Amino acid sequence: MNASIVSRPGLAYPAPDDAYSPGERYPEYRLSVVSAAPNPVYAMVRECLRDLGLDAANFGTAEWNPLGAYIAPGSSVFLLCNFVYHQRPVEDERALWAKCTHGAVLRAIADYVLIATGPEGRVLFGNSSLQSCDFERVLRETGAARVAEFYADQKLPVSPKDLRLRVAPRTLGGRVSSVTVRDDAGGVEVDLGGDSLLDAIPGAGPRQYRISDYDPGRIEQFHAAGAHRYLIHRDVLESDVVLSVPKLKTHEKVGITCALKGFVGTVGHKDCLAHHRFGNPKVGGDEYPDRFAFMRGLSRFHDWINRRASGGAIVGGAQIAERMSRRVLYRLGVIGGGAWSGNDTAWRMTLDLARIVHFADASGRMQDTPQRRHLALLDGIIAGEGQGPLAPDAVDAGTLVFADDVSLCDRIACRLMGYEPEQIRLVHEAPAVLGSSGDARVLFNGEALAEDAVKPAVGRPFATPAGWVRALGAVS
Repeated sequence: MNASIVSRPGLAYPAPDDAYSPGERYPEYRLSVVSAAPNPVYAMVRECLRDLGLDAANFGTAEWNPLGAYIAPGSSVFLLCNFVYHQRPVEDERALWAKCTHGAVLRAIADYVLIATGPEGRVLFGNSSLQSCDFERVLRETGAARVAEFYADQKLPVSPKDLRLRVAPRTLGGRVSSVTVRDDAGGVEVDLGGDSLLDAIPGAGPRQYRISDYDPGRIEQFHAAGAHRYLIHRDVLESDVVLSVPKLKTHEKVGITCALKGFVGTVGHKDCLAHHRFGNPKVGGDEYPDRFAFMRGLSRFHDWINRRASGGAIVGGAQIAERMSRRVLYRLGVIGGGAWSGNDTAWRMTLDLARIVHFADASGRMQDTPQRRHLALLDGIIAGEGQGPLAPDAVDAGTLVFADDVSLCDRIACRLMGYEPEQIRLVHEAPAVLGSSGDARVLFNGEALAEDAVKPAVGRPFATPAGWVRALGAVS
């Protein structure tokens, strides 16, 4: 296992001029467009790959192919980004960049992927955003659309892909304005059966599982004792390589959202996901702490709304009322929706998905050996702290991490945010689930160091989501 960290705290993303092309013509660079201005992010991605000694014999020549050790010519590669949600009215540009993968990072790694795949390869980038996300808009706002346009102009096989099979945008008030259901042939069903980590929760039943804003009846169809089914998008399972390009960011349900949590973005239908269990721990749930048991009535109201078809005036009004109630309670410090460290469901669901993407073949059958290569390039140029994943505060971390193991990537991410990996169940349990083993080689700005010697990127711990303050010991 290998990882390279390059850190320049305070570094900014470049402007989208010249589609984030490099600011100098590197020997291996094979395209015609060079940026008129420096592009330090492109240089940092190159440095991450160089520092690991990838294809060291050819570095400094036109033949340098750093990802060739992982990606064969002609491969199909999926760049799994974090395009969780478009820019909201309350957000500035930095807040958007704190939660979404930036086009400058995407462009640089895609160039090196293309060197490895050659002209016969195929590269897709995207994920399964929230059902109400405007995907085309988030591509524009992050600069990813400019990257796609550039590759189209160059006649290179790099294209964006929205993996959602159901899209349901909302008005500013919270009312679902329309529902679009796409062809289910885009999804591949994978049943983990009794091997699912959800099956190990004592006393949990299918009627307890919930994901906010989805019909609980649909979730019940995917999960039962000894049967846990997920619908993964076909384009992911048909890839030879999945290269995650997530954010360095906190997450209110699982602690952090980096490479591992990004696998949630591979699903076609999000109503196969179990984000939490209805109610408080005393009644077998993990939706909120016992001290907020009074929230049960609002949770039942939420279920009532989501079991009914959208579009009617009564349901639409109920959606707005319920949304506003939750916003008020949130401002009063009430935790709900599984957004706390006592959530024992979301990390299990996430590792179920990580295991599927590692071990399921293209038809959805689980195998004993990995079915595709997994890499990660973590975007922490502007990172996110506090109420991630949707409303983090921007942190000028100026850091990138490239790793050839996603478990190692997330352990390093924990330390860059000032947390111990053992504090976060998702990260702590991942190596056993994914079969990650062996010694880790970690480089920081080109210098070797022990994994546990990685320090916080900005010299202090990141602020945690409100529901994780006690667990992580950081100030919210």
